Amino acid sequence: MSKRQDFQSWIETTAAATQPEPVPEWPRETTFRQRTAVTATSWWQRPFVPMASLACSALAVLAVVTQLQVEVTGQGFNVHFGGGLSEQQLQAAVDEKMAALAAEQQLQLANYAANLRQDFSDDVAAANQQLVNYVLTTNRNERQEDMEDLIRYVNAQREDDQVYLAHQLSQVTGQLLEQDGL
Repeated sequence: MSKRQDFQSWIETTAAATQPEPVPEWPRETTFRQRTAVTATSWWQRPFVPMASLACSALAVLAVVTQLQVEVTGQGFNVHFGGGLSEQQLQAAVDEKMAALAAEQQLQLANYAANLRQDFSDDVAAANQQLVNYVLTTNRNERQEDMEDLIRYVNAQREDDQVYLAHQLSQVTGQLLEQDGL
């Protein structure tokens, strides 16, 4: 606890011993310069550009809302506001558009059916090819097993024949030796 009291007393004596010092003199006019030169801004930073953009956007919105139509003719331009189509013209345009969409839909449906048939026949051909490959592989394996069985049978028969012939040969030699009296 004495360390804490020593530190506190040191802080108090240091704070009491501190004296205010005068601010040094310096030329303040040279430190803070007044801004007198006006910098020229680029053309895209000038205030008329956002206003021109706003005006063009307002004109575009107005043209859409009022259904502005501009037609170029041999004599010049024709400007119309509003729909301007009669009921018969509108019905004819709708019928024409529906006929075009129906024809396009029929074409797409025919292409889809042809592609579906082709895909189905390709799938059937692939399945048939897989089946043929399976049957051939299985048939080859079975033939190989049959050939191995046949070779084993022939080898076993040959061994049996050799044993039989060796036995008969030994009997014949034994009989010949008995006849000769040996």
